[in-house]
Amino acid sequence: MKKSGYALFFLLAVFVAVTVVFLQKEPAARQEYLVGVVNPNPGTQDIGRGFMDGLREYLHAEGKAVSFVLAEKPEACDVDQCLHTFVEKKTDLIFAVTTPAVKRAKDLTQNSHIPVIFSMYDPVDSGIIKSLAQPGGSLTGIQIRAGVSKALELFLAVVPEVKHLFIPITLDTKAAEQSLDDLGRAAELLDVKLTVAEVNSLEELDAALASMPEDVGGVFLLHSIFIAANSEKIVEAATAKKLPVGASISQCEKGAIAAFSLDQYHVGKQASRLAHRVLQGEAAGDIPTEIAEYFFGINLKAAAILGIDISNEILQQADYIVR
Repeated sequence: MKKSGYALFFLLAVFVAVTVVFLQKEPAARQEYLVGVVNPNPGTQDIGRGFMDGLREYLHAEGKAVSFVLAEKPEACDVDQCLHTFVEKKTDLIFAVTTPAVKRAKDLTQNSHIPVIFSMYDPVDSGIIKSLAQPGGSLTGIQIRAGVSKALELFLAVVPEVKHLFIPITLDTKAAEQSLDDLGRAAELLDVKLTVAEVNSLEELDAALASMPEDVGGVFLLHSIFIAANSEKIVEAATAKKLPVGASISQCEKGAIAAFSLDQYHVGKQASRLAHRVLQGEAAGDIPTEIAEYFFGINLKAAAILGIDISNEILQQADYIVR
């Protein structure tokens, strides 16, 4: 072969080698992400704030950035409109809070394959995922159903003389129904009588609070958007009747004497860690769904107003105390 032939052959080999390397080279890593956040519950907006702060921190540590698409007014959020906007903008991921929002997110992202991270009461019982260990599909997140029975147990440890509880409830979400079921089972085991008053308006709530049975020893608050939004009114009415208030939602700061509940901001940060794993390339459906961490709180101001002494043994169990 002539020298020119060898040269041509060599150049051709180099060209092929460079082409193969180029074709096999992985695409450049993403430097910025777009994430949609939808939460129609005005009482749980700290979950979204925790999520956004947490995801910013994870990505900032890697020299990356994230932008969020939000409803202009979360308290008046049109879930469908928000989700359609996320799909149209081809967001890299969606974070959805509340059972209704997660259900719609699952339905509207089936064809787009946008992964969904959620915070909701019970994703298995609600039919969102197959199991906590193996969610499947394109969803995973944080389950917040965990604390009702423990909340009742701790409340009764604070006020052991209570044998009859008044439960104002609005069945405005699947979570409200599920938490009421959990409370019913726990009360039966602990031999506590429940009087449940379903209310759907402020007028009905006022009427229910005014007509509580005379032998009621306390009031207990469950997961419900309407009840959480009006918890201060409920605490005020209960305090006027010298009744302690317990809760399985974060209400110690609003006057409940005891609560075993999640920290909303902490739940959002917990969800952001799962979102970060998805943005790194893991399939959402392969990441086990986690259960939110719960915290026991005691309100000593409420106890003092009601003339209730709380033992040091109980106080030592509290994760936080309102003084």
